Amino acid sequence: MIPSPTAPDDLAAAMPAVVDLIRSVSEKARTRIIQPETLLLEELALDSLDMVRVVMLMEDRHGVSIDLDEVADMRTAGDVARSLAREARAAA
Repeated sequence: MIPSPTAPDDLAAAMPAVVDLIRSVSEKARTRIIQPETLLLEELALDSLDMVRVVMLMEDRHGVSIDLDEVADMRTAGDVARSLAREARAAA
């Protein structure tokens, strides 16, 4: 589980975990630099099934629960990291 991030550092604390999860699901992402503004579909070719896998891995590895309805609103790696950070804070 990632350390429970504090408000100003939520994104920075969650990004390394999110990058690892995305790379574990996407071959294309393994060769890319992933930053908070990196687009999931357009730049990393993550489709909705890939995103469900990322969310399931987040839940398993970090002990959080993420509503699958949120997946449709996740457009960037930063969106995923913010969701992980928010749920990690709520679980703490």
